[in-house]
Amino acid sequence: RDNIPGRNNEVFAGDSPHGNDSTPLFYAIEKQNELNTARDEINRLANMLGDAEAEKQEAYDIMEDMRHKMEDANARLLRYEKLGMKGARPHQHVSQSSYGPFRNTSQSSGITSDNNLSSSGNDSVVNLEYLKNVMLSYLKAKTLADRRKLVPVIATVLCLTPEEQAQAVNSVEDSAGLSGVAVSFWENLE
Repeated sequence: RDNIPGRNNEVFAGDSPHGNDSTPLFYAIEKQNELNTARDEINRLANMLGDAEAEKQEAYDIMEDMRHKMEDANARLLRYEKLGMKGARPHQHVSQSSYGPFRNTSQSSGITSDNNLSSSGNDSVVNLEYLKNVMLSYLKAKTLADRRKLVPVIATVLCLTPEEQAQAVNSVEDSAGLSGVAVSFWENLE
């Protein structure tokens, strides 16, 4: 069979122990390796997806925390401004320029912001006076119902958040204790 003239040198089944009989085994091993490689790639991609989703959730949590802090800071700023704290800030003067487009119109017309400062100072005095009266009414309140009615007023004056207002209501309820229950009972009888 070795190089017989007229016969091509093709390998036929049964010609050699490494011929056609081992080809399916080699093919199966090759496909098994490809399958293992594909599984490894799937696992790697699944791990990457899990990591990306975890990072996304962490970023979302951080964003929500920052949003909550920003809302708290805005509420605090609004309270300070409403209570007249904005008048306590130092006033910044802008230097006048002789060039028209760069001139500060409020200062160039002779109007200073001192009027605004005194106006906010008056607002501050009015707000503090009102707060004082509301707090005195709260402290002088003889009934639990009167105190409960004043909590929303105080919350409005102080610009309390809903959580802070709920804490204030709970504090009023807790401070009542058993004596408050008895007082409420007598209030309801009247």
